[in-house]
Amino acid sequence: MKFFSPTNIYKELMLLQEIEKKPNSTQKDLASIIGAAASMVNVYINELEEKGYLKREYISAKTVNYHITPQGIKRKNYLLITYMRELLDLYRLAKNGVGEFLTKLIDKGYKNILLYGAGEVAETIIGVIRDKEYSSLNVVAIVDDDENKQGKEFMGYKVIPSEDIMKCDHDAIVITSYTFEEDIMNRLKEVGYPLDKVERFFDVLE
Repeated sequence: MKFFSPTNIYKELMLLQEIEKKPNSTQKDLASIIGAAASMVNVYINELEEKGYLKREYISAKTVNYHITPQGIKRKNYLLITYMRELLDLYRLAKNGVGEFLTKLIDKGYKNILLYGAGEVAETIIGVIRDKEYSSLNVVAIVDDDENKQGKEFMGYKVIPSEDIMKCDHDAIVITSYTFEEDIMNRLKEVGYPLDKVERFFDVLE
């Protein structure tokens, strides 16, 4: 994950899930999944076994299979539900932030907008716009400078180069890229785009 460092309780969930799915997983395999050293996996395995969440089956002196117990399945399901609930809380928080931004666009009288940057932020904005509350906003197209994306569709919208911006009937451009925000602003200046019609998503959130 990009934003969060896996906690011990999250690693416990990942271990239980993987062991249930693949009992013959090696400690090296499990270490790769949870992002820890193999020696630490052995510590986690010992703790899970002590708690009654799994059992070891020795196939040979060097080969061990791990089996999740009924108690371990209950623990895994509990952790999974808890994790999903926390993710939903974070999603609602992010959605509220995007909603506030979209409300400001609506208050300015914008109806047809272009999103500049075919990435995760644009995907989130489109998802929120599709809610009835923000249905008065219409995404005309997605602008992106990546030639590999141009001419294709992103979330059901055509991806166009910046040269085609003026061909689209729209009220404003929303910059959805954080990393390339200044580059995009410079690009818009190059094509003579009126900067008073540019909305920066991240400026509003800061």
